[in-house]
Amino acid sequence: MAITNYRVDDLRALAALHRTGSFVRAAEEVHITQSAFSRRIAQLEAAVGGTLVERTTRRVALSPLGLDLVRKTALLLDQLDDAVAEAGRCARGESGRIDVACLTTVAYAVVPPVLDAFRRRYPQVRLHLRDDTGQRVTQAVLSREAEFGIGVLGHPTAELHAEHCVDDPYVIAFQAGHPLQRRRRVAWKDLQSWRVVALRSTSANRQQIDEALAAQGIASPWFDEVEHLSSMLGLLRGGVGIGVLPRLALQAGAAADLLTRPLHAPDVVRRIGLIRRRDAALSQPAAALWAMFQKQMARHA
Repeated sequence: MAITNYRVDDLRALAALHRTGSFVRAAEEVHITQSAFSRRIAQLEAAVGGTLVERTTRRVALSPLGLDLVRKTALLLDQLDDAVAEAGRCARGESGRIDVACLTTVAYAVVPPVLDAFRRRYPQVRLHLRDDTGQRVTQAVLSREAEFGIGVLGHPTAELHAEHCVDDPYVIAFQAGHPLQRRRRVAWKDLQSWRVVALRSTSANRQQIDEALAAQGIASPWFDEVEHLSSMLGLLRGGVGIGVLPRLALQAGAAADLLTRPLHAPDVVRRIGLIRRRDAALSQPAAALWAMFQKQMARHA
């Protein structure tokens, strides 16, 4: 289909002329001179290739073609105005939605206090939280499904801007009364004596730990395996084992009944940070949310 070149301002001029029935009053309504207004009508007539306004010495009226055009475009112009107004409200943080991707094991600790503070500043902006694995967090940002993400920082990429926020060490978690409670910290090799619950072998956390232990010649201590963090916490609360988890996953009261001890020899930590596409500018409320996450994670450092 051939595309006709026209200006939205010209359509608005025609609508104003239909409302007022006068070039003088219509020009005043759209805040331009009468000669500039006449040029707009002429431009629109040239674009459609027909007469839109019937001019006589006694009156000005729209032709049938002009009336049909005004009738068909009136709703579209209103919708266009509404869309632009809504975009402005979103840009100012008066409405809209922000999509953020976040590691599930980090969301427990950092999202609730940040969202509470964000709500006070932007009460009409909704948060869509994509809590998932590190790999999927990165992919959501790369594919523009999320404005930014909170994930594990790996090798730098040309497409992503990353800001390191906190190092998140792994800890051993267990019920009160367990023999490990008497220790201040626990060596990885000492876990061989216990039934340790692990996250699945495909998880980035598990792979990071296995690689670090293999580099030190330490056998992996895993006995049972689960798919999700919630399952891990359920087993630990049930007293059927002890589990290795990132420290942040246990710092939001979600596991207040569990005790933890730092793991060492070797020290294994996740580098947690904020990521966004280099070619995408954050909206005003998204930039504020980014800064709030920075501040909250700095507290955990």
